[in-house]
Amino acid sequence: MSNFEDFFNGDTVAVPIPGDAPKEIPRIILHSADGKFKLEIAESRVNFFRYRKDDDIEIDASQIMDLSSRVLKEYKDCTHSIIGRLALVVVKSLENKNPGFTLARHFCKDKWMVELFNRLDNFEIHSHKSYTLEGFNINSWIRCKTGRLTKNNEPIILVTQDINTLAEELEKRDFSIRQLEAFLEIAYKEQKQVLRKYFPKE
Repeated sequence: MSNFEDFFNGDTVAVPIPGDAPKEIPRIILHSADGKFKLEIAESRVNFFRYRKDDDIEIDASQIMDLSSRVLKEYKDCTHSIIGRLALVVVKSLENKNPGFTLARHFCKDKWMVELFNRLDNFEIHSHKSYTLEGFNINSWIRCKTGRLTKNNEPIILVTQDINTLAEELEKRDFSIRQLEAFLEIAYKEQKQVLRKYFPKE
C-alpha cells in the first residue's frame, strides 16, 4: 500500500489471529495520523472508513469513492482476490436536545405520542428493503435512533444507511473495479434520495 502513504500515514497494526478464527476478523489495520482514514484487511473482506473530525467542514464523497476504488484495485491486483460483495454504509448525526421524542413525533401518529411515547428515553426505527437498483440486486437498510456524541456525550439523532449486494450472490459474483465505482456512485445517490424521503424539508 505504498501508493497511499499520504492517507495511511499513521500506525499500522498487524493483529495476531489464530488459524481457526473467523475470516471476517481484520488481520491488518492501517490508520491515518489525523484519525480520518482507516483500512481493515481481513481474509474475506476489506473495510474502508472515513471519519468526520472537528476540522471537517464537509466530507468530499467523490474523494472517498475514488480512494476506495484505487485501494481495492491495488489490493485485487496484488492478491488476485475475487470481489463477491459490495457495500456502502453512511452514518450521519444531528445534535438534538430530545432525540427520542423528536424521532417518535416525526414517525408516529399523535395518538401514539400521547398513549405510548410521551416520556421516551430512547427511540429507534429500522427498515429493510430488497430490490434491483440499476442492475445491482441490493439490500437497503436504514436505522434512525437516539444516541450520544463520543466527544461530549451530547444527545443526537443517529441515522445509518447501508446498501449492499446480496449475500446469496457472494459465490457467483466477481465485481470489476469499474462495477465497484458504478455501485458506489449509484448507492450514494440512492441513499441521498431515500434520506430526503424519510426527512423531507418542510
